[in-house]
Amino acid sequence: MEAPAIRPRSAIEIVDVAFSIFRSNFATMAVIGLAASVPFVILISLGVFSMASLSPRSLEASMMAMLPMLVTVGLVAVLWMSVIDGAMTFAAAEAYHGNRPSPGDAIRGALSKGISLVGGNVLRVLIIGAVALLMGVGIAVLGKLNAFLGFIVAVALLVLFVHVIARTFAITSAIVIERKDAMDGVSRSFALSRDSTLRIIGVGFLCLCVYWVAQVAGALVVQLVIGFILRNPIVAAIIGNLVGMLMYPFLNIALMVLYFDQRVRKEGYDIDVLSSAMAPAPQS
Repeated sequence: MEAPAIRPRSAIEIVDVAFSIFRSNFATMAVIGLAASVPFVILISLGVFSMASLSPRSLEASMMAMLPMLVTVGLVAVLWMSVIDGAMTFAAAEAYHGNRPSPGDAIRGALSKGISLVGGNVLRVLIIGAVALLMGVGIAVLGKLNAFLGFIVAVALLVLFVHVIARTFAITSAIVIERKDAMDGVSRSFALSRDSTLRIIGVGFLCLCVYWVAQVAGALVVQLVIGFILRNPIVAAIIGNLVGMLMYPFLNIALMVLYFDQRVRKEGYDIDVLSSAMAPAPQS
């Protein structure tokens, strides 16, 4: 794949570049996406098998007995997704600069920063969770005092919630591409998103719409076909999840392109790339 020109881009252009990278490196991204789906396939299989094999009376007791295992597998899935997001970002960054990344290289690159990736995502969850908790408390307390005041506070806190999500958009990219640790990755994301949150929110919303439409359409078609032909809800659920994970890399690619776009706008990254590509002047 020819490296896309590194320059400031509009929201539509960011989506277009992300889709181009996704299409040109689909095999690599598909392998990483399928690797990401392993814990979720296990969770779906455990849940479906448990519900299918139990009577209504014993279902609740059995689900409570399985809860520790389900929580453990779910936690592993979340931690694993931190590494997978890093692998997708690594592969996307390599492709963005004209290289041909392999799934093994991408996963190894992410694993080398695995602790930082997990730590960065934990910090993101804590930051966003703190704002969500503030939203809940504020709405509950002020809503009882005055419904209109509670509504105003809810809107304000929702704006703050979306703002914080936008400010943390580049944590994974900073950790993988710039080799930052978790705390520095958070700081770097806040620095790159300063005075740009509305633009980041707009680009992110557009990318989410593209992803949701593609994922829902693909998963729905596959589940309907599998369910109609095989009449097996387990297979339909698993394959539907796999189709969704095949589309998931698009989001990480788009965030990576947005990350570099912010660097171009704020730091002149495109000039740095051009300067480093220029041959040194011959010595006399």
